Amino acid sequence: MVAELRKMLQNDGSPEVQSALKGNVAKGIQDFGGNWFQRIDYPAHNITSTSNHDWAYIDEGGLNTLGKRLTSREASILRPWPKWLYIKPTFPEVQGKSVLEIGSSNGFFSFRFAELGAKQVTGVEVLKRQHESSVWSKEVLGHQNVTFVNSDILFDLSIPKHDIVFLSEVHNHLLFPFYGLLRIISLAKEMVIFDTGVIDTASHTMNLHTGWSKEENRFIYHSFQISDGLITDFLGLIGVDSSKITRYKGISGDHILYKIDVRDLNTEGARTIYPEYLKRSLELEFSGFEQLQNQLKQTQRELDRSQAAVHQTQAEVAAMKTSKFWKLRTQWFKVKKSLGLKIDD
Repeated sequence: MVAELRKMLQNDGSPEVQSALKGNVAKGIQDFGGNWFQRIDYPAHNITSTSNHDWAYIDEGGLNTLGKRLTSREASILRPWPKWLYIKPTFPEVQGKSVLEIGSSNGFFSFRFAELGAKQVTGVEVLKRQHESSVWSKEVLGHQNVTFVNSDILFDLSIPKHDIVFLSEVHNHLLFPFYGLLRIISLAKEMVIFDTGVIDTASHTMNLHTGWSKEENRFIYHSFQISDGLITDFLGLIGVDSSKITRYKGISGDHILYKIDVRDLNTEGARTIYPEYLKRSLELEFSGFEQLQNQLKQTQRELDRSQAAVHQTQAEVAAMKTSKFWKLRTQWFKVKKSLGLKIDD
């Protein structure tokens, strides 16, 4: 695997790729400079989004180092190819399925699912420029069954259920991780797959890590590290039996990929287990949401009526302009103008 990945890097120096770096696709990639967190391949154009290694977002590389078998720089340039090759064997069949990717970034995983035969792929990304880069790549690649949405799944209730929901190192960055996990489960018809950094213990514990810029006086990022025991017990509280959870531990030991079968989700049982004061949260009952929907429908009906009235008025005016009276009126105004007489409105 490592040899295969390093061959990708070596290929970036080939004459074909160096020539492609001077072409129009390369210019399009450069327009999103600083936003290429993922290596997107454009096979028909002999180039990737990080073929020029200066275009890649360089950091420590995380799981993509494959347990330090790749350097941080190599892992950052190739990301997330190393992770994909590592976790792909654990994936279920996606042929003919609808797949929702949460935190789709530049679109790498969404494109892989489309290539594997998914019927429909939806990628949701909250960062605007990363979302725009994925839309641009989709057009270059010509994927017809992939849709990208610039939104936040925590609050966008218009996102429909999909057969499979996937997210990679996204859950730990959600502002409300427990509500986030509940929301993620609610969006899946068959399975949820997510990988995240964890504390590998059955006990309940959680840490918060932050990146803070003193110069700009702001957060750069935040990341929750939750224990495996707390994640699995919370899943139990919301109706996921432990027998429906499969874990794959990463090379480093502090990273787990979870596969959660939600086809027999026991929400009725969950309501009896969870504390009474949080049941409405569990059932995702949003106060005012129904009223808001009704108000929007009423507003739409009123808008439709107004537009119909405008169209009717326009039709009547058009009919008047073709009448003999209107033609005589127009001629009379011309005569008055030629005589220098005042024309009344």
